[in-house]
Amino acid sequence: MRGVAVYLSEARSSLHAWGALLRRAVPTALPTKFPIAYKLALAFTVITSLGMAILGWVIAKDQTVMLDQQMIASNQTVARQLAQIAQEPVLADDTLTLRVIVNHLREQRGVLAVAIYSDDVVPIVHAGLVPDASLVVEHAAKDAMFLYRKTVAEDGEPVTVMATMSPMTVDGITVGYALIGFDRSIVEAAKQQTIRTVGLATLLFVLIGSLASILLGQRLTRPIHQIIEVSSAISAGNYDVRFTEQRNDELGQLMSAMNAMTDGLAEKEHVERTFSRYVAPQVAREVLRDTAQAGAVGRKVVASVLFADIAGFAALSESMPAEDINAVLNEYFGYIAQIVDACDGHIDKYIGDCVMAVFGVPESDALHAQHAVECAALIQYLVEALNEERRARGHVVLTFHIGINSGAMLAGNIGAADRLEYTVMGREVNVASRLSSSAQPGQVLLSEATYDAIRKTGPIHCKRHGAVTLRGTAQPLMTYSVVLDRGRHEDLIRTRLEPLLNYHTLAL
Repeated sequence: MRGVAVYLSEARSSLHAWGALLRRAVPTALPTKFPIAYKLALAFTVITSLGMAILGWVIAKDQTVMLDQQMIASNQTVARQLAQIAQEPVLADDTLTLRVIVNHLREQRGVLAVAIYSDDVVPIVHAGLVPDASLVVEHAAKDAMFLYRKTVAEDGEPVTVMATMSPMTVDGITVGYALIGFDRSIVEAAKQQTIRTVGLATLLFVLIGSLASILLGQRLTRPIHQIIEVSSAISAGNYDVRFTEQRNDELGQLMSAMNAMTDGLAEKEHVERTFSRYVAPQVAREVLRDTAQAGAVGRKVVASVLFADIAGFAALSESMPAEDINAVLNEYFGYIAQIVDACDGHIDKYIGDCVMAVFGVPESDALHAQHAVECAALIQYLVEALNEERRARGHVVLTFHIGINSGAMLAGNIGAADRLEYTVMGREVNVASRLSSSAQPGQVLLSEATYDAIRKTGPIHCKRHGAVTLRGTAQPLMTYSVVLDRGRHEDLIRTRLEPLLNYHTLAL
């Protein structure tokens, strides 16, 4: 008992070890992706297997039926030949000759029973496993095959005998009967061999079909993988990829369509990139995204508008050549455009010596007023740094007066059907422009609406400037001036302005 317990303990430990090994070897999760090549191979394999299985079953069934028919025909032929040979000895009552014939046939391979009967179905001579008398009487005149089982020995296995009885007739008179019985296992062995042969052939064809299916599936899915790779490259923004393979099927049509689509995307990107040089990138995206609304009336928005105007530009332009004026404007405006972009705004337009910037359009911005005021302060700091650098080189310097207003305005594509411009307009825009005209050089002037929007946010400090009657208005407007304090604005300068100045080798 102790030995049995030890054996069971060791067996249990081995089972635990095998279980742990299987858990490590078998993945806990099924793969999330099943390649289409394997799907096609599986489908082809299933179809081929079903077809070959059905074909094999039909062939095997036909072969077994044919073997049975051949065995019956063979039995009947041998029984008739035996009847013909035994006719004369039966008539002559030559028992010795009949015994020789019966014994000779019994020695043949597969023959289990041979017998000669009289006309009243009494056995004359017999050898082997002859059937019972009742069966002999029942099938005496039928000339048909019948089956019966006999035991070879007392301790032997029973065997099935296929027997046929054929009458012996002389001038239409039956003088006796001949019986011969064959071993049924020979036919069964032939059937099993036929089934095995057909099964092996079916399995071989299934394997060949499976391999051919895998190879065909891989060949068919190769262009699909190419399409996936090209699609991924296009999604990543690479519009230089193209299909070079020429195919005359549906995949070839798809490749040609994707090449045309890529050409269109590349052209669209080129148009957007070129368009973005004339308008802000966010405006370009807005217009290109909704071309169906290109001629529609604008939408109401709440935003902030900044006007930065050059002080004394008229006198300056009369004293300098046009190309020099253009170079000066491009330098200052280039810096200003980068500051506007860094403050989440965009340049709406350049109006001669004035820059118009918009915040909160077309993309909504809850802090549009704060960003506009920060942008104005940074512009003044930038102009101061740039002027110091230009004075050191003996170049002309510029100063700006800036006005900002916030409120409801109209934004959209404005103009003629064949010449549109995305901009903002309305009373609040006009107020911002006139605030710029009323500001002093180097000053940032805000409306009360802008001041109310920023006084509780951000580091910008303002002071009351007083009521100002703007050009074209009857009622005075309360205004506020931004106090430019480097100490208060240190974080703002460091995070937004210094990267631009360092890039352009300027320093505060």
